Amino acid sequence: MPGRGRAIDLAHTDIVALHLVERFRLFFIIALGETVLTMGNAFTHEPFEPERLLALSIGFTGTVALWWCYFHRAESLGVELAEHDDEAGAVGWLGTWTLTLMVLGLVAIAVGDELAIAHPRDEATLGFTVLTFSGPAVFLLALAVFGAATAPLALIAGIAASAAVLVAVALADTAG
Repeated sequence: MPGRGRAIDLAHTDIVALHLVERFRLFFIIALGETVLTMGNAFTHEPFEPERLLALSIGFTGTVALWWCYFHRAESLGVELAEHDDEAGAVGWLGTWTLTLMVLGLVAIAVGDELAIAHPRDEATLGFTVLTFSGPAVFLLALAVFGAATAPLALIAGIAASAAVLVAVALADTAG
């Protein structure tokens, strides 16, 4: 039963940190691949329109940007922490939760992209707006929380970036 038995001290648990980082990398690649497949399916299931091609291009560019953010920043931080931190279990725990939030943000982005590609001329609903903007905000916030493990200013930058995305949502909602 969950919650029963002895507690595990994650801060002092021995793990093979580089193996865990590799697993995170593979999981994130799978999530990115699903995002690209979702966009491709949305594009091919409707007749060709230039607006749909533009939406596909924007969605794909955003996915490449997320790939770059993860592999340029988060993964290198994970490798550095895994190789040099004495508390690899705590790093693994933090990495697990932040990766989960990143993938949650990626799912929201994928759904927003799918809706934009399939129906580019439809009126933007509140649900579409929330999915489209909260996905990047959650992704950036999770990236910042993970980055704060080595660079405390990364958390402030991530919170500022997430807040900027949410302000854009508020402005888009009031303008529409």
